[in-house]
Amino acid sequence: MPTRTLWLISGSGLVPFLVCLAIAYGTPELSALHDAAVRTFLVYAALTLSFLGGARWGAELTRAPDAPQLSRMVAAALPSIVGLAALLPQTPPRVALGLLILSGGVQLAWDLAASRTGLLPAWNARVRTAMTIAGTVCSLALWGAIP
Repeated sequence: MPTRTLWLISGSGLVPFLVCLAIAYGTPELSALHDAAVRTFLVYAALTLSFLGGARWGAELTRAPDAPQLSRMVAAALPSIVGLAALLPQTPPRVALGLLILSGGVQLAWDLAASRTGLLPAWNARVRTAMTIAGTVCSLALWGAIP
């Protein structure tokens, strides 16, 4: 079971989202500060997605250090690629945000399945669900701030 400290650490990961939302909603839509807040939110979301993939990579190496399952290793690398695609200069902010929301949902489904089968600890499902819901709510809030 996760400790209060683990919940605090996990929850603190929402602070950059909240700060970016406050700036995005507190500045005019066409200002440089507004645009920087939206971009920073997207970068942080992509980094978070990449972090989750890295955690899955590490979990697989822990599970089978001498013979990790190739499909799990490939799947663990995909969140970084999706995050990069969302950050390409040609990707419109709403498309990037949608891609990150969708990918976060896929990652959550994968983590829930892994928690049920014992590949990840059972408490991970609770933490990941709460953080994904909170991150998705923040992302949907940002949607309204994107012109």
